[in-house]
Amino acid sequence: MERSPGIPKVFKKIIMSKIRPRWNKVLADLMGNKVRSLLVVASITVGVFAAGLIISIYGILSLDMRTSYQKINPANIMISAPNYDPDFVGTISRMPDISNAEAIRNFTLQLRVPSQQNGQENGWITINVKAVRDFNEMKLNRVSLVSGQWPPEDKQIVFDLHKFGDAHTAIGQVVEVKLPDDKIRQIPVIGLVQDQSIGATNSTGGYFAANLQGYVSFDTLEWLGQPESANMLLATVSNSQDDPAHLFNIARLVSKKFEDNNQPINYFVTRISSEHPNITYINAISGILILLGLLVVFLSGFLITNTFSALLNQQMEQIGIIKTLGGRSSQIIMIFIILILIYSLIALAIALPLSSLLAYWLLSFMARQINFIPQGFRLVPEAVIAEIFIALVIPQIAGFFPIFHGSMITVQDAVNGPTDGYQQSQKKSWINRALEQIRGLSRPVLISLRNTFRQKARLGMTLLTLTLGGAMFIATFNVQSSMNAFIVRLSHYFAADVTLDFDKAYDIKEIGSMLSQRGDVSQVEGWAGARGVLMLENDKPGESVNMIAPPADSTLIQPIILQGRWIIPGDENALAVSDNFLDRFPGLKLGDTIRIRINGKKVDWVVVGIFQFVGKSSGLVAYANYDYLSTITHTALKASSYRIQGSQPKMTINQQKAKGYDLQSYFSSMGYQVSNVSAGLAMLDSAASGLNVLIIFLLIMAILAAVVGSIGLTGTLSMNVLDRTREIAVMRAIGASDRDIMKLVIIEGLLIGLISWVFGSLLAFPISQMLWATISRALFDSASTFTFNFTGFGLWMVVEMALAVFASIVPAKNAARLTIREALSYE
Repeated sequence: MERSPGIPKVFKKIIMSKIRPRWNKVLADLMGNKVRSLLVVASITVGVFAAGLIISIYGILSLDMRTSYQKINPANIMISAPNYDPDFVGTISRMPDISNAEAIRNFTLQLRVPSQQNGQENGWITINVKAVRDFNEMKLNRVSLVSGQWPPEDKQIVFDLHKFGDAHTAIGQVVEVKLPDDKIRQIPVIGLVQDQSIGATNSTGGYFAANLQGYVSFDTLEWLGQPESANMLLATVSNSQDDPAHLFNIARLVSKKFEDNNQPINYFVTRISSEHPNITYINAISGILILLGLLVVFLSGFLITNTFSALLNQQMEQIGIIKTLGGRSSQIIMIFIILILIYSLIALAIALPLSSLLAYWLLSFMARQINFIPQGFRLVPEAVIAEIFIALVIPQIAGFFPIFHGSMITVQDAVNGPTDGYQQSQKKSWINRALEQIRGLSRPVLISLRNTFRQKARLGMTLLTLTLGGAMFIATFNVQSSMNAFIVRLSHYFAADVTLDFDKAYDIKEIGSMLSQRGDVSQVEGWAGARGVLMLENDKPGESVNMIAPPADSTLIQPIILQGRWIIPGDENALAVSDNFLDRFPGLKLGDTIRIRINGKKVDWVVVGIFQFVGKSSGLVAYANYDYLSTITHTALKASSYRIQGSQPKMTINQQKAKGYDLQSYFSSMGYQVSNVSAGLAMLDSAASGLNVLIIFLLIMAILAAVVGSIGLTGTLSMNVLDRTREIAVMRAIGASDRDIMKLVIIEGLLIGLISWVFGSLLAFPISQMLWATISRALFDSASTFTFNFTGFGLWMVVEMALAVFASIVPAKNAARLTIREALSYE
């Protein structure tokens, strides 16, 4: 009994009988060769997807970061003033250009954390604590509750999400904190919040270098050994919140109010309302997205052109038949335009939702990394428009020339079928002549080698796609290597294993003698430091400057000098400034004099050097000679900060932390009060955390590049197999096995992969340098040393060969499955 045809076949017959022949051909092309249709759709999809993903990330990231930051009503002006009356904030609030003002108190405590390093049962980390007079009335720098309760009441603490893991605690647990007088308090943790204003003052090296943040009420201050006074003023201006010059002028007026009230200030910082503290990382990400996005779309365009060229070449006989039956060139062009349009619509339907969903997922993941709150899933209009344009226009442009060329072919040439030009070019092409001279290889390898170069135009576009994809892949690892190399260079600023900060300055010889008796310390240096205020024209106070003064002959710092020199013995008012000074004052040059107020004293300094530091988020940093700065701060021969090198070489960060805990316990037992202890590698770990966000995006682009390349290679090999269908039939007729046929295709794929690896490795050099220059300018506002990672070249070789084999499997199986009858009857 004959089985009845399935519903899809019946449906297909009904459709074919009701529509005109030319549209029958469109449907036949669409559904007749599913592998080819999938390759065409994939070629378009990957370009549309890449463009949509990049534009969605860029649009959502920049908007959500700005929107979420503005929702906390960020302070435009932050003024540090020691122990002022919180009621003074009313005077500031009444100023005509001030819309809101709040008084807060910032201070540090030591938090006990569990540690099993070197047999220790516990250690201490420094936490920054913020006290607000009335959290219910908090209008500036508002926080978002993540879990637990908010606000804290008397003798309670809430922690910020950033670095909460360092506390090794949980909501509902009780933690121990050490007060400045070494008293221990137990305080319950009742909540977890997200504070987007962390790093806004640039006083601690930015967000990634900031300590764990805690929040307590003013009622808790006395219990924690703190006076019930404020030391920081937050204020927003009533207009022009995004005008830096206006904010600066208002900040100076507010500073004058303090001084008129006989209240000196330490420094002030201004920040526009739309400038998130981590905006420098976003600028770097945006630069990467634009560059790599253009490359991926460029790759996709070539991939589409290559695919359509091969498709038209295979349909020459059908075009000849259509022309024989009276079909006009315009009708042929319309058939293929409609076919491309259908392919494009399918690709758009796939790429549009996928790109939006992946963009939102990536941003949700990254939100915690760079401290912003996503504003919900949504389609980005610019991304949708771009995807529609790329899906509907780019394929038509890419397919126009092969379609136009195919439609204009004569009936005779069309009926003769596609020609690869191998025989015609055998005497002319130096490549073909060179291939004929190769000896010593097996016949399958020779056949695959010659087949590789038969369709030179197709091969050229395939190699271009794979070459650019490979160059982008290798560039990702080169940029990562450059980042790691920069961090290693940065480590020379923090060469000591441990930094101990005491509550006051102690005699350097006294501290050095105590440490030398331990036997586990090889070197000790006492460093001076101060928080200064840059004085501008007419001696008006400006931005804060972090002054650091190591001994002039220090071996625990090796700066990255951009211009001039470093501090040398005998220097007095010589100053080496960070590259951020050039960002703030573009006209600054060596030999210029700048005035900085330190502890109420105005001192003129001569700029003798400019060095590269951790980036724009570090604020203004300057290095001076210890002997001179300690005289100004009245701490000659004393220091409150000590850089300590252990006797054990090359300590890990955990070993450094353990050593710091041990030294802290040692000095505490001797009656010294340690206010802060930090590992030398801690700053580098923080810097790496920020740069890792960029690496994530680079890896995503590298994966996209690899996908584009694999699709291109699969399409090329599939088209090559279809071109040589009758040749395969002849080989099968003379005894070639399935394994022999598959081997020919796989070897051909490996050869194409190997050639593209060579070209991609060469192209990776300029692309890598371009990407790193973009990142360096965004983060540091200056170029940084570029480093090649030859591991990336080797890794891409492995990936390239794996992709070649993977891309060859489907075409190879298709070739092996062809029977002699099917192959000989192929059209």
